[in-house]
Amino acid sequence: MKRKIYIWLMIPIVLFSASSIAEAMTAEKVIENIIASYEKQMKDIKDLTIITNQDITYQKRTVIKGKTVYKTRTETKIGMGMKSISIYDGTYHWWMDPVTRKVEKEKMGFNPREILENLKAAQVKYVGTDKINGHKAHVLNVRDLNMMTGAEGMQKVSGRLWVDASDWVIRKMEMDTEMEDDKGQKRTAKVTVRMEDFRKVNGMLMPYRTVVTVPVPGAQEMSPEKEQEMRRELAEMQRGLEQMPPEMRKMMEAMMKPQIEMMQKAPSGGGMEIVTTVKQVKIDTGLSDDLFDGSKLR
Repeated sequence: MKRKIYIWLMIPIVLFSASSIAEAMTAEKVIENIIASYEKQMKDIKDLTIITNQDITYQKRTVIKGKTVYKTRTETKIGMGMKSISIYDGTYHWWMDPVTRKVEKEKMGFNPREILENLKAAQVKYVGTDKINGHKAHVLNVRDLNMMTGAEGMQKVSGRLWVDASDWVIRKMEMDTEMEDDKGQKRTAKVTVRMEDFRKVNGMLMPYRTVVTVPVPGAQEMSPEKEQEMRRELAEMQRGLEQMPPEMRKMMEAMMKPQIEMMQKAPSGGGMEIVTTVKQVKIDTGLSDDLFDGSKLR
């Protein structure tokens, strides 16, 4: 579950582009413009450092078996001086448990350029235009888009994309993906990603605010008795926080925020929102290859 959320949070970083066109639109033309703009913006960028309210992400361009790949490292603070680290080295996805410090890896394909190319192979239908935060957008229905390959096989998703009609950035995505509920059963759930507040950084358009909405497992099937019990637990938790000294309360609220939000939204069947805001972007700082070497995680 955590690794899948990580992948969804990575998507906005790799799906930005800019161009302009004035002709009858088709799904093929939208995809062509997204890819052409992405390549134009990224061709001279060797590495990126993106600092957000949630984490720090490093990317570095390399060529593996003739394909351009951006290696990625994400460091996420989880409180108490601990952080979660996830690395994609172009072949493997590595991650380290922040508590046990145990390092694991999984062979996985997650090449941003390849994901865009996979739009050509997916079943894509142009369904017209819509407005997203005042911006005209082309809307595409997508089926069987290959997002990545891993130990569990190829992950394909279906859903809808809203592509800006002027700048060719993807402003919104709604995708059906497979998730596990609290009983470990796999279910198809809708994940929504909204990209907002686009800004130019060295000619590259980036969303400075991204909102990922994921469903709360089991919320739809919750019985009235279970809902009442959860509300009691939430009230007790909040009373306990109120009785703590200010500094301790602040620390505990930060650590327990995801759990509290999930408990607040579960009874109504709402989704949990993960909001990421960009604080700083650095380009071509000469990032070391060691940052993306999973075997050196400690």
